[in-house]
Amino acid sequence: MPYLSFKLIIPIILLSVPAIADKNNKIEWERFNFEGNDAFIILPAKDLKSDIPWVLYAPTLRGLPNERDEGWMINHFLKAGIAIAGIDVGESYGNINGRKIYSAYHKFLTEKKKFNQKACLLARSRGGLMLYNWAADNPEKVQCIAGIYPVCNLKSYPGLKRAAPAYNMSTDELAESLATNNPINKLESLAKARIPIFHIHGNIDTVVPLESNSGIIAKRYQRLGGKMKLIVPKEQGHNMWRGFFECKELVDFVINCANNAVPRPPKAQLLWAGGIFTEGPSVSLDGSVYFSDVGSNSILKYNQNTKKVTPYRTSSGRANGLIFDHLERLIACEGANTGGKRRISITEKNGEIRTLTDNWKGKRFNSPNDLVMNINKKIIYFTDPRYVGDEERDVDFEGIFMVDLDGKTTLATNEVKKPNGILVSKDGKKVFVADHEITSNGSRKLLSFLIQPNGQLSDKKVLHDFEKERGIDGMALGPDGNIYATAGSDKHAGIYVFTEMGTLLNFIPIPGDPTNCTFGRDDSRWTLYVTAQSPKNEQTKSYALYRLDLGK
Repeated sequence: MPYLSFKLIIPIILLSVPAIADKNNKIEWERFNFEGNDAFIILPAKDLKSDIPWVLYAPTLRGLPNERDEGWMINHFLKAGIAIAGIDVGESYGNINGRKIYSAYHKFLTEKKKFNQKACLLARSRGGLMLYNWAADNPEKVQCIAGIYPVCNLKSYPGLKRAAPAYNMSTDELAESLATNNPINKLESLAKARIPIFHIHGNIDTVVPLESNSGIIAKRYQRLGGKMKLIVPKEQGHNMWRGFFECKELVDFVINCANNAVPRPPKAQLLWAGGIFTEGPSVSLDGSVYFSDVGSNSILKYNQNTKKVTPYRTSSGRANGLIFDHLERLIACEGANTGGKRRISITEKNGEIRTLTDNWKGKRFNSPNDLVMNINKKIIYFTDPRYVGDEERDVDFEGIFMVDLDGKTTLATNEVKKPNGILVSKDGKKVFVADHEITSNGSRKLLSFLIQPNGQLSDKKVLHDFEKERGIDGMALGPDGNIYATAGSDKHAGIYVFTEMGTLLNFIPIPGDPTNCTFGRDDSRWTLYVTAQSPKNEQTKSYALYRLDLGK
């Protein structure tokens, strides 16, 4: 039976001391009645007199927390000197009365028990409704929020009809009050307070669906400028899988936050600046980073040993996206405008440059932009938008084409308004593409397609919509199979990390608006190279090359 389906129809069974306590470490346990509500405190062995770091856990229901399921996690908190506390407010679903009890309990713990003013919130399942609503009303009292498949959306669980009585409202009245009562609608105060969030949530949870709870939180929170990480275990639902309760990343996140060491996203290291418009990085077998400077009509090479950038091709045909094939030949999308060749070119190891394809059915391409090879290394998919260029257009749409290594060119799909960055999934079954219109009302979406046996693309799906924000330019496939996309502008400029289902997992800021990215190889496979605008303080330099060490 799913955890969320339990109803409290019998008295609460309080935790037993032996479940958590370690007599050798003199761990103190308190269980008591607080203003008519069952409450508990678990203290670490450390002799802390004041400002005790702590976790506020929800929900506190019968048998929760318990040693069998949550003992590993709780003992790690205790060993780190962090207290754990909780209080039962029944089936309140985050209502105002429950929030008042939480506020009173917080006051009691901070004033009488000398707990730190800021609590680390740990929400499991339905506990998300209470903790998120309380946190949104009291952001100054929150250090961080962690969640194990937390409910964040009243519409999703328990549903407005079932929740309405707890709010002393009709279903319609509750629907009209969601701005003040539904966690997914109350994130702005948390983002302004710069409260970090961490969730772990299974991808096949049917009780608390990922996309309508943690997924929508991630999307909205990061759009507000907040920092959040979401881990999505595959083939896990609303269950007691040990991976949820023995998640080292979650525990480390809470411990770091509790000790006022809030995890910071990796900082982008500036490798080189001085380009006019840098794009399309790709890493060769020896670790060198090749990238385009579209503005200067050149391909540049960054040497890892010398830390210097030198010209590789001084007349690149307005090259943009670059990749190395299985033979270590550099394949380039060459664009439009002055000097543009409007083709896919191959630079052989001896330096010879030849055209792989420059037309479809005798019609010249608009402006090949970005490219990727399929999993078998036999077909190249490339996007063909037109952003710049005064040349007459032969093709009256902006499509995605496929070309084999003999030059045979086929239309893969014309179902994208302005195709830009493109990837093939880790299993080789899907293509991800950025629809990137730069007009005020343009389409800015992350899309997916299924690859058919003949290589063509079908079953278009929208995975993420950036709406009014600057959408995705380029993308890279991470070693974990996730999508690392360059998007956003100003304070929202950076790397957006998505699962292959489109769930937003993380955001990593970049000093300037990013254009494209690529991962290193072998031992450097978790090093991400990013082309982007130079830092704002670099007055004379416009575009640059960065490195992010993701440290996986």
